[in-house]
Amino acid sequence: MNLAVGASVDIARKAPTRMARKAFAGGIAIIALLAFAGTLWRSSAAAAPSVARSTVWTERVHRGDLLRQVPVHGTLVPERVQWLSAAAAARVARTTVRPGAQVEADTVVVVLENAELELAALEADRQATSAESTQIQLDEKTRGELTLQDSSLVTLRAELRDAERHALASDRLTSEGLVSGIEHADAQNKARGLVERVAAEEARKLALDSGRARQLFAQRAEVERLREIASFRRRQLAALQVRAGVRGVVQEIPLENGQWVAIGTVLAKVAEPERLKAEVKVAEGSARDVHKGLAVRFESVAGNFRGVVERVDPAVVAGNVKLVVTLEDALPNGVRADQSVNGFVEIEKLDNVLFVARPAGVQDGATVGLFRLDGDRAHASRLTARLGRGSAREIEIAGGLAEGDEIVVSDTSTWEAADRIKLK
Repeated sequence: MNLAVGASVDIARKAPTRMARKAFAGGIAIIALLAFAGTLWRSSAAAAPSVARSTVWTERVHRGDLLRQVPVHGTLVPERVQWLSAAAAARVARTTVRPGAQVEADTVVVVLENAELELAALEADRQATSAESTQIQLDEKTRGELTLQDSSLVTLRAELRDAERHALASDRLTSEGLVSGIEHADAQNKARGLVERVAAEEARKLALDSGRARQLFAQRAEVERLREIASFRRRQLAALQVRAGVRGVVQEIPLENGQWVAIGTVLAKVAEPERLKAEVKVAEGSARDVHKGLAVRFESVAGNFRGVVERVDPAVVAGNVKLVVTLEDALPNGVRADQSVNGFVEIEKLDNVLFVARPAGVQDGATVGLFRLDGDRAHASRLTARLGRGSAREIEIAGGLAEGDEIVVSDTSTWEAADRIKLK
């Protein structure tokens, strides 16, 4: 009885120990299972994503001279353009040529009509002619007055000489007692009176001379004024026949017969096709290195040609800066006005530098992550590279890559989280 009770007590004491061991063993198994799952997860996360080789564009890093270029695009325009405008309000009578026609400087392009201008020209001519007639009459009138004054002076001077002889004779006769004192005084008074009259008439002649000159001067000025008005009216009338003004090709005539045009309305555009220039645009971010005097290389269907930057617009419009480029004299056949062109502004030449084709989305002077092909050429690993000065198609390598390295230059944003990719 006592032995049975003792055995039961011993079994009861050992039962919790076995349960604890079983529970501990179960916990170890769970921990091992979780660790294995974590290992599988990390292995899966670290696996390199596969990329089709045909979708990846790679380029090698080269050492040599790099010509920095900035892309531009725009159109060719004539260096000299003559805009023909209306000098007066008028009606379009007819257009004598059409766009595309070759014209000389004196070729009539548009004929206008304005009856009021014709009447104004006739009235201006009439007023100028009337003023000229008045000038002639004034000249004759003042000349006649001067002639009459000269005649009066001749008569007075003759009378003065006669009076002076009588006064002299009276002096001798009075001293001899042959003439009375009253007669002698009369002779002397008459001579003095004639002297004063001659002086007054001479002063009057001077006044007439001065007055004649001033009147004729004023009338001549009036005649010149009216002649200028008449000439202006005739020029207005002549301007109704609108001439090209330069030798060239008619570009535009935005008119219809019978149309009424106001002063300053554009009637036609004539350009000299032999001399062209390029008006191009460069992106705002690339314009900081562009300045006057830089060479520009253009590419067109007709052929390649070159030019020089003549002017850089100080303003930014819609994210672009306008450039005016003077072209070389010899242009390929087929190049014409208003033709679209693309080209490159040559900024500078970098001697003996590392460079590579510009990867997608990178900026000059940036530090970026790039994928470099491994030795097996079946994988590409991420590395950090420092970029330097860039061109339109290439960019300088400042650090992180060596000559001969081959990198992925196409868009890699899809694998941004990966450190390695597999090419298949």
